[in-house]
Amino acid sequence: MAQTKGEKKTRPERSGNPAKRAAAERARMEESRAAANRVSRVPRKVKEKGSPRWYAPVMVTLLVVGLLWVVVTYLFKGTYPLPYFVENHASDWLVNGNLYVGFAIMLVGFLGLLRWK
Repeated sequence: MAQTKGEKKTRPERSGNPAKRAAAERARMEESRAAANRVSRVPRKVKEKGSPRWYAPVMVTLLVVGLLWVVVTYLFKGTYPLPYFVENHASDWLVNGNLYVGFAIMLVGFLGLLRWK
């Protein structure tokens, strides 16, 4: 858009007059403050970003159950909680199956706690 001879486009922020420049800066700051203060006062439900409430107790329970499984296995020399491993695998590596099961339960609980938020 071209200017005619009688029109003069004024831009106070580019003015050589320091008073006009300061007034333009104050007006711009007031406008940005007003925009920042326009906040919705309508309450909104905040979405939970963390884990569900039941998650941590379940993982701690898995850790405790796994520990109890290993303790019972040691106390009863591998025959309990599952006698299957001692009866059917007395000569191979599965004789310690109860220990593997107990440590697997604890591992699931530990890995679950790593993902807890």
